[in-house]
Amino acid sequence: MKRFHFPLERVRRWRAGQAYVEELKLQTLFGQLASLAEEKAGVEKERAASEQLVLEQASVEAAELQALDVYRGHSRTKIGGLEKRQLEVTAQIEQQRQRLMEARRQAELLERFKTKMFGEWQAMADREEETVAGELYLAKWRR
Repeated sequence: MKRFHFPLERVRRWRAGQAYVEELKLQTLFGQLASLAEEKAGVEKERAASEQLVLEQASVEAAELQALDVYRGHSRTKIGGLEKRQLEVTAQIEQQRQRLMEARRQAELLERFKTKMFGEWQAMADREEETVAGELYLAKWRR
């Protein structure tokens, strides 16, 4: 009996590769989300440190308070932009999860088909082996 050959092996490997690529894209998006959260935390920490520095002084001039207020506005704007970007990346993550699930489903479908075909091939090989063994037994018994 000839060895097992799955005719869609190239397609199966390609689908598995697609699923891997989609997973890498998802990991990249999670990295972006973590980076944005880290950047936001850094801006908030800087703003709090600046406020603390100005407010701990014994006397504060109006120009310093005005500069602090401008800095607060700037950091609020920056944090707002980062939060907006986080929402965008979160939406991209959800879309990427859907693409990943579809790619995995397609790869798994071909994998199950290969397993089914291998099972059928194995059963056929077993029947052929049993037939040959029976014929050998009969040939030996006739002598």
